[in-house]
Amino acid sequence: MAIVAAIDCGATSVRVCRVDLEAPSLVPEVVHRVAHTPRRDAAGHLRWDWTAITSAVELGLERCLELGPIDSIGVDTWAVDYGLLDGDGHLIADPFSYRDERTSGYRALVDEFGATRMYESNGLQLQPFNTIFQLAVHDRAEMERAERLLWLPELLVHHLCGATVTERTSAGCSGLVDVSTGAWSRELCDLAGIDSRMLGEIVPAGRVVGEWRGVPVSLVAGHDTASAVAGMGPSISGGSAFVATGTWMLAGIERDAADTSSWARRRNFTNEAAALGGFRFLRNVTGFWLLEQCRTEWRLDVGELVGRATAVEAKVPIVDVDDESLRSPDDMLTAYTTLAGLRRDTDPALVTRSIVESVAVRTADVLAEVEVAQPFDDVVLFGGAARIELLVARLRNFTRRAIRVGPAEAAALGNALVQGVAIGALSTLDAGRERITGSVYPKNDRRTAP
Repeated sequence: MAIVAAIDCGATSVRVCRVDLEAPSLVPEVVHRVAHTPRRDAAGHLRWDWTAITSAVELGLERCLELGPIDSIGVDTWAVDYGLLDGDGHLIADPFSYRDERTSGYRALVDEFGATRMYESNGLQLQPFNTIFQLAVHDRAEMERAERLLWLPELLVHHLCGATVTERTSAGCSGLVDVSTGAWSRELCDLAGIDSRMLGEIVPAGRVVGEWRGVPVSLVAGHDTASAVAGMGPSISGGSAFVATGTWMLAGIERDAADTSSWARRRNFTNEAAALGGFRFLRNVTGFWLLEQCRTEWRLDVGELVGRATAVEAKVPIVDVDDESLRSPDDMLTAYTTLAGLRRDTDPALVTRSIVESVAVRTADVLAEVEVAQPFDDVVLFGGAARIELLVARLRNFTRRAIRVGPAEAAALGNALVQGVAIGALSTLDAGRERITGSVYPKNDRRTAP
């Protein structure tokens, strides 16, 4: 048997899964899941509680071992955030969260370099949280102490086995890589104020880099979206668009080469490195982080909220979920209802329905633009929110396309598949993807129409 442990850290929870790569159907077993959230430091900045995250990971791995031996460990997390190590390999401070407001002036850096020139260089969607903008405003005292920078997936790998590596999908979301060469851009590093020697050599996923308690630690696609796309299942012959669901909705297609055309730049598409080569051409849409933030005020379960929202018959307001006012407000419920023209005490079911509809509309708009770049036959929806039938139905309605629902734990599956390649249990990534199955909702299927 080839059983691997997939550590999949999202921006709201840590999950550790066991995956049997020789099972007839690849289904991850979630053995540990714990919520986490950034907290304010003494200066008021948002930072991740790194001790809590590493403790959750270690506990999850111990629970994996209690169920039997494992043959490999792999780590994926969200992108762009990083940690700084001193000369002894110790973390200097808890990593900043990408939602911290310190990068609000990022446009000045873009204007200094030139938006067109920057896009042609790194191929990334302009987002205030891109690593390049975070580094430009990072505390100089911390930077002067630092000998090495590691993005969070590889920072966890370092914690487990001591390796210091920079994986391609993690580096590719930084804004510091020349998308045409795959190497660090000296000009972009200079703009961010970092010596590229602190970043290390960029290496591909699919290799063993160390051990934790005698178990090989494999380098997988560190960026969780790259892992999720790897684990979404097979693409049909005519090609499939994808939507990775969760805190963000990431809508796009897989491509062999990056597209840094003026058309792609004007529409703010990003070219992110894929798990074992190629690119993910996509755009970020604010997703169910909106609902997660609102429900903390209501103290209601997501399942209950969505169930009640499905029964709403009244027309609800559609808002731009990417509006700047929703990026990191102190009070999401007030921010959202204000933007939607609703009272703060509006029935949570109606607000939830508005969020789902608004997310679906914005995602469908992005998919329509994706099709201009590359036609596709269906849409694969995967990740945690793919289980929300109301979302599936509304997306199908707005896109007029068949929706194929892939695995909820797609990132863990993609993580596991790349581990399989690393340890020789799988010949190729595609060989593993063919064994992932899901549900199909035809574009005219009335069963899921609310």
